[in-house]
Amino acid sequence: MIPEYFRGTKVPAYIKSKTQLVAWVLTENMGSEPISNWEFVADLHCHRFGGIIHNLRQEGYEITTLPSKKRGLVHYYCTKLPTKKAATIS
Repeated sequence: MIPEYFRGTKVPAYIKSKTQLVAWVLTENMGSEPISNWEFVADLHCHRFGGIIHNLRQEGYEITTLPSKKRGLVHYYCTKLPTKKAATIS
């Protein structure tokens, strides 16, 4: 289930998977406060976000994990997006 809104912003209609959703959320919130693990579960309905974050890191996203003072609470913050390689013609 893809939510309609996250933090008051409408989720674009082209988002059809949880991977696209997590990538969009991290990209949209690069300049604002980090996303907590609770927001992934409660607001985005994404219970397996750890695997998605791992895959996004493999794709070139630089995602920082920030521990919290509250036990069990962690925040994620995207610091760099992947660069697209130009196609070369041989």
